Amino acid sequence: NRLNGDRFQPLGISGTKKLKDFFIDEKVPRSQRDNIPILVDGNNIIWIVGYQIDGRFKVTNQTKTQLNVTVSFLQPRN
Repeated sequence: NRLNGDRFQPLGISGTKKLKDFFIDEKVPRSQRDNIPILVDGNNIIWIVGYQIDGRFKVTNQTKTQLNVTVSFLQPRN
C-alpha cells in the first residue's frame, strides 16, 4: 500500500517526485489510488503498476540481474 510521503524517481527525470503528485499529474482519481499495485524493494518504489517504473531500476547495459513480473487483474463480479 502507498504511504504518506512516498517518493520515487519517474523514468527520465533526475529528481524524485511524491507519489501523490504523480497521481495528480496523471489525473488518477483519488478513489482509485489505493487500488493501484506498487512493487517495492524495501522502502524503494520500483514500479507503479500500469503507470511508471522508477528510473533507478531500469534495465541498462550494466544490468546483471533482471526480475520479470507479470500482473493480472481480475474483473470484479457484478
